[in-house]
Amino acid sequence: MSRPATIFLLIVAPGLAILLVFLGIETLRTNILGWFLLLTGIVYTVGIVIDAYVRKDEFWGAKQSGDSLQEERGDRSFWPIALGIMVVFFISPVEYLYFATFQLHSLWTEAIGVGLVISGSILFVWARRTLGRHYSGHVSVKKEQELVQSGPYHVIRHPAYAGYLFTALGLALGYSSLLGFVSTLLILLPATVYRIRVEDKMLTEHFGTQFEKYARKKKRLLPGVW
Repeated sequence: MSRPATIFLLIVAPGLAILLVFLGIETLRTNILGWFLLLTGIVYTVGIVIDAYVRKDEFWGAKQSGDSLQEERGDRSFWPIALGIMVVFFISPVEYLYFATFQLHSLWTEAIGVGLVISGSILFVWARRTLGRHYSGHVSVKKEQELVQSGPYHVIRHPAYAGYLFTALGLALGYSSLLGFVSTLLILLPATVYRIRVEDKMLTEHFGTQFEKYARKKKRLLPGVW
């Protein structure tokens, strides 16, 4: 992973996670999603401290040993994804707290939002655990890498990114945030599509017909759609 991206993950992201904790605290009294923000901020910050500073684990790279045969230079697809996630995670609760006059909040929208957030989080964790040592925040292909097709990857090709999108939509809906919804569609979704195209191109070049056959059978984000 590039040095700027590594610095962002080690220094900037934990600071943002702490801010997320405060947003969670401010909203949890009137919205159950505040607990999600609170726990997400705490888990991310503690995880960074343990992995990077205690265990000295380079968590941003795949745990699989071996040299990278291909990798994305400059992590160009990482930055749009990071921007999209930051905007949606922060703008939805901020709009909920300070621009309530423009909201159409109800228990139904909050309940549906919570359902999407839980579903997206479960999907992301499931995808990450399925990848195991192959998981990496940096787009690359290693010599001994396998094409994972089990778990959620048996249904769609990029379940972790689908999890991001479900969670983002859940936050926007649960907080009745118009800006969060628009940001998901105009920032996070295009960033995700770009990242997917980068990964698919690299996987096609590495696995050849094996990935092409897999891609013909499984959609990228939504079964039977795309």
